[in-house]
Amino acid sequence: MRQIAMAVGLFCAAILTANALLAEEPKKEEKQQSKKRLGELMKTTFQGEKSPLVRAEAELKRDKPDWNQLTEDAKAFDEMADAVKWLTTQTYQWRNYGEPANYMKHAKAFSKAVGDKDKKTATEAIVGIQASCFDCHGVYYPSLRDRSAPRDH
Repeated sequence: MRQIAMAVGLFCAAILTANALLAEEPKKEEKQQSKKRLGELMKTTFQGEKSPLVRAEAELKRDKPDWNQLTEDAKAFDEMADAVKWLTTQTYQWRNYGEPANYMKHAKAFSKAVGDKDKKTATEAIVGIQASCFDCHGVYYPSLRDRSAPRDH
């Protein structure tokens, strides 16, 4: 009788655990929206003359950067960091892209440097943000290795 009670208890515990794990798995629709959002963030954050990356690079080359603009750019880098972190930790297929830790570290360093109005550290963080692209995309785009220094525009 004890063995039956123990087996029933273990079975119930297994069912509860499975339900909890399934509840935490993002829904397919949520995954699709997150992938689409990440793609949009990648484009708006890193591509084009008006992107936060290009603007930040240009501002940091000035003698007196516009710290308000850099604060807005830092928010975009932080939003990108949140999206990358969520997607790589919550969806299996995106784990193949690599670890977003370097990007997140440099985005956080950029935000702090901008808050402190520290031009040198902000510039170093931008270089780190650019170099961190390779961490996730380097397998597919070997040319990203050349992005370890600020680009001239």
